[in-house]
Amino acid sequence: MFVLLTNDDGIEAPGLLALASEFRSRHEVAIVAPDRERSASAHAITVDRPLRAKKIEHAQAPSWAVSGTPGDCVKLAITTLLPRQPDMVISGINRGPNLGTDVFYSGTVAAALEGVLFGLPAIAVSLASYAANANYGFAARVARAVAERLIGKPVLSQALLNINVPNLPDKEIRGISITRLGTRRYRNVFEARKDPRGQIYYWLAGELVNEERSDRDTDIAAVAEGKVSITPLHIDLTDYGRLPQLERWLDEPFDI
Repeated sequence: MFVLLTNDDGIEAPGLLALASEFRSRHEVAIVAPDRERSASAHAITVDRPLRAKKIEHAQAPSWAVSGTPGDCVKLAITTLLPRQPDMVISGINRGPNLGTDVFYSGTVAAALEGVLFGLPAIAVSLASYAANANYGFAARVARAVAERLIGKPVLSQALLNINVPNLPDKEIRGISITRLGTRRYRNVFEARKDPRGQIYYWLAGELVNEERSDRDTDIAAVAEGKVSITPLHIDLTDYGRLPQLERWLDEPFDI
C-alpha cells in the first residue's frame, strides 16, 4: 500500500513515529501532519490565511509539516503534496482515547474522515494513555494489521474505522471487539483568570462525569475491559427515524 499518515498531536508526536516505523517495514509511507499540536480541532479547515508546508528531513518517510489543522493536512496532501493518491489514510496514534461522543471533537478522527471524503478507506487509532512515556508499539501493530485486512475488502473501500487500544502490556490485552459509539458526558468548567494586563480570559477544564459502561457493545466498555475497540463510523448524520415526523409538518403551512 501507499499510506498517508497524519495526526493531531503534531509531526514529532511519538504515536505518529510509531505508526511510521511499523508501516514502512511493509508499505510505502508519506507523512503530512500539523507542525504543532492541534488536539480537539475537530474538522476545522483554514480559510482565512495561507497554509505553509515545510518539507522536513525524516528517516521514517517523506514528510511535510503543515501550519494548519489535521483536515488541512489531508486535503493538502492528497490534492497537492503527494506524487499520487494514497491507498489509505491513517491518523494517529493519538495520545489519549477517542471514545464515544468524543469523536465529534477529535482532530484525529476528523483527519481520517477527510480521507473518506476523498473516497479512500481510513483509520483513526488512539491509545488510552496520556503518559509521556506511553508505549505505542502494540497500537501501531494493531493499526497495521487492520489496515492490511481493510485494503483487501472492496465492500469496505470507503470505510472509516475508529480504533482505541487500552493502555496495557501486550499480553494483558483481552482481544478485539467490534463496537458502537458509547456516550461520554463532561462537566465543562471555564476557569476565569487574568492576564498581566488585567484582562480576563477563560480556560476550559472539562471533567468526565459519566462514562457509559453498562452496555457491553460500546467502545467505552470494550476498552474498560482491556479489549481493543474497532468502531465503524460514517459521514451521514441524517436522523432517518425522524424524517417521517418532520415531513408531516408540511401538511400545515408555516407561519412565515
